[in-house]
Amino acid sequence: MGRIKHFLIILLLTTSTLNAEITYENIVKDQEQISQAFKQMFQTKRSALLRNIANRNFLQNFYYRNNHTPLWLKGEGLNKEKYTKLLSYIENDLTLEKHGLIYKHGQELTKLLEQNQTKHELFRSELQLTSLYYDFLQHLLYGEIQWKSFSTKLSSLKRYRINASWVRHKAPYNPSQLLLQPDIDATIEEITPKSFGYKELLLALKKLHTIKADGGWKSLPYFKRLELGSKGDVVIQLRKRLKASYDYASCEDKKIDVPNSQFENNQSLESTHIDPDAVFDECLLQAVKKFQKRHGLIEDGIVGGGTLRVLNITVDEKIKTVLLNIDRIKWLPRDQHERHIIVNIPEFMLHYIEYGETKQQLRVIVGDTKHPTPIFNQKISYIVLNPYWKVPEGIVEREIVPAMVKNRNYLKREGIEAHRTWDEHSAIVNVTGLYWEEYLYGSVKFPYRLMQPPGPKNALGKIKFKFPNQFAVYLHDTPTRHLFKRNVRAFSHGCVRLSQPELLLDTIASFNDNIDLERAKETLKGKRKTQLNVNNQLPIHLVYLTAGMNSDNEIEFRNDIYNYDKFTKRSIR
Repeated sequence: MGRIKHFLIILLLTTSTLNAEITYENIVKDQEQISQAFKQMFQTKRSALLRNIANRNFLQNFYYRNNHTPLWLKGEGLNKEKYTKLLSYIENDLTLEKHGLIYKHGQELTKLLEQNQTKHELFRSELQLTSLYYDFLQHLLYGEIQWKSFSTKLSSLKRYRINASWVRHKAPYNPSQLLLQPDIDATIEEITPKSFGYKELLLALKKLHTIKADGGWKSLPYFKRLELGSKGDVVIQLRKRLKASYDYASCEDKKIDVPNSQFENNQSLESTHIDPDAVFDECLLQAVKKFQKRHGLIEDGIVGGGTLRVLNITVDEKIKTVLLNIDRIKWLPRDQHERHIIVNIPEFMLHYIEYGETKQQLRVIVGDTKHPTPIFNQKISYIVLNPYWKVPEGIVEREIVPAMVKNRNYLKREGIEAHRTWDEHSAIVNVTGLYWEEYLYGSVKFPYRLMQPPGPKNALGKIKFKFPNQFAVYLHDTPTRHLFKRNVRAFSHGCVRLSQPELLLDTIASFNDNIDLERAKETLKGKRKTQLNVNNQLPIHLVYLTAGMNSDNEIEFRNDIYNYDKFTKRSIR
């Protein structure tokens, strides 16, 4: 404060054109008078000043802690530049519901601020603006997902023996401190998420609103199948539908001559000439494939029941999905890293990102609907070559015991050993003669530890990437590589299986000098278990995002494989 005072005094002394009555002391005195008058309003007209204002308790505490210093009053009126900026942000924020309280109060304030106001009305406007800004910051930071309701839904799955977990990270900001920052532009830029495709999703939202403003699209009628060569009015409707979502790119129009025949909807042709738009041509085929790719469908260009169902999802439903994912990102870690991994579960993909640029993408297999992969983040701290698979007790109880009841040679066939402890070098026990029926349904606990040693049958393959966590999940190789050809790849017990684990090993070794890649690859040729420490640990985020933008700036939607989208409700702030 001393430096500021010194600077102002020098400025006033050296500027002869300034009014002699304008001094540093007068400026401070004016501010103190405003604060005192504001404080007096709180005390003497408290009920009138705070009547019908949202966040009443917060406002009382906030102004009390800050000596009743106004945020919006400037001289004899309000800081128009500042409040206009706030109202502009609210007006242009597509993530706000237009019938929501924030938007509604912003509209009402706009009309009120255009009028001449008494001192009492100015102070009420001060409170209303602060309350509005507080709500807007809360929206920007935390979104509108009803997390308590969502957590209850996840907990209810336990009755079906499904353990679903979602770890959230609250944004590391204090709204009260943000309110005190003078520059609204800088504040909003500071708290806007920088990762996980957040800004791209905002662009996707804008694109969908443009489509909606243009009329959206109509639902297609039921049909069994459309493919290359199909004809009829429904083909015209399909073409219009794909044009509306920007999947269809016009091709050169051609007039097609066909013999008098039947359309698929049994309408006869009266002419040997038909509308080219009524024929499922190569141009439409490419549009269908593009649409299928954007929605995680099989890209065969055939419009059957599955593709038709997705085509008939309305633009409003798609907007809701994008809004939901925007709010999910607000609860992901805000830390910025030189490099990190994102495993997007509904997309069945792993993305390695370095300095903000995607450098590597790998297909993955995630947990099935009974064993959902948890949502959380950690750091890859070590790698195991030729790992043992230590069979979790839940899998032993639910799968291996019933398999042994049916076939006493099951363990031998799968190459699984029984040990007295979890120590890989502990004594091996012959369990073929056990009465396995008594371990069914968990009535009697199985007394040994089952392990699968390194080898071609090992469920973890040749490489395991560990990031210690409470869920006991990790990335690993797999011998069932044929499953990576599937479009929907939810087959594991919760861990994430990698299509190309060697590539990820190469990547991690590139920034960890302690990992001898040549020696590691020699080790992988054998069966000796080896651990490689990752000194420069790699952050990994397991996320659940069902919408995003691809590298061509096209909106993509993914399978809601765990029905989390259906479980989630959003409020209207």
